[in-house]
Amino acid sequence: MSQRISGPGVGLPPPQNYYPSQLNNAAQDPSSNRITLAGGDTFVIPAGEFYINTGCYSVLQYLDPVTNTWHMGANAGWNGGHQYIFSDGYTTRIAYLTGCPVSATIITSGGGWVQSSTTVTAVGNNSTWLPVIGGALALSGGTLVSNGAGYGLPPLVMIPPPPPASNNANGVGGIQASAYTTIANGTVSAISFTNKGAGYPSAPTPVIVPSPFDPNLATGITAATVAFSLTNTGAVTGVLCTNPGNALATSTAITLTIAGAGTNATLAANVMTAMTAATVTGAGSGYGTLQALLTTVGGAPSVGTIGAVPDILNLSWRPRPAQVGLTVSAAANGTIAAQNGAIYDGGLFVTSGGVAPNFVILSQPLTATTQAYVSATIALTFGATNDIVTIQPAA
Repeated sequence: MSQRISGPGVGLPPPQNYYPSQLNNAAQDPSSNRITLAGGDTFVIPAGEFYINTGCYSVLQYLDPVTNTWHMGANAGWNGGHQYIFSDGYTTRIAYLTGCPVSATIITSGGGWVQSSTTVTAVGNNSTWLPVIGGALALSGGTLVSNGAGYGLPPLVMIPPPPPASNNANGVGGIQASAYTTIANGTVSAISFTNKGAGYPSAPTPVIVPSPFDPNLATGITAATVAFSLTNTGAVTGVLCTNPGNALATSTAITLTIAGAGTNATLAANVMTAMTAATVTGAGSGYGTLQALLTTVGGAPSVGTIGAVPDILNLSWRPRPAQVGLTVSAAANGTIAAQNGAIYDGGLFVTSGGVAPNFVILSQPLTATTQAYVSATIALTFGATNDIVTIQPAA
């Protein structure tokens, strides 16, 4: 078995060019291991093995073979430090998307829509979108075919994806469904969708698989069975962002317009954003003697009519709170005077309609009973900044 040889004095290779620049359709041709990305910039990781650092706000994505769009994990905004990546040169990338739309919430799904004539257009930036009509899943008959027996742990639900665009009658593919089970007295009592999916031309055959750690595997389990049917025919069941386009000046500067044969469908673009400024416009007092910390809470997409989708269940994205330092003047009754806060971490959010996260100021309050607390007036700005990513060859 071959292995790499290394030791003292044998280090990592310096930054290098990986491809001939003239090679058609090749990944970017870097000669530096530090690259600055602006809002909307992406960088395809060349073929090979690399240590990747996504910086403060960039995320790693892979090209999802089901939707043919770039996918980022729910924990993407929290990944820190270097990550080891083995890339094929085409399906893994670093994306800096603050200020850009990354997904859409279906506020109302409407009816009467036809796949071939339905379009979604962005107004405010040059992002591109692909609607998916119908083909969502439901429990056939509203219940399980059989509940099984002997389960000690909830079994797993395995649902096949819809066919890709090349083999799908709708010509665009779809979104894979997902679900989980609940057990009671050893039987499967319910199956709940975390994503009803979209674009299925026919109901797939799911399989309920016992957990490999079920303590009752040795004593025997009678498998539960379930059947699905199609639902939401003629309704908008999914909207895929095929290109996030340019960064927006503000997250309210984009609207999604749907057109076609149907009616009563409305969409909201979900924009990735970070805090770029925290400005105290009105002084406050009573904040103690230490530097105050402004942090944020919330930051999630709008709620739509299709409840069983990751966005609505807050499973598609984990917002990262911002951290901002504010100077407190202890000599002036714990006053936070007019200032620009020092942004330690602008956070990372995916929100709809320009709704910014709420904020709270953490500090050591003054204990004097005669000291009145006066809240500072603070204006927060969210949008796109720049980020520095590193891509170091591993061998």
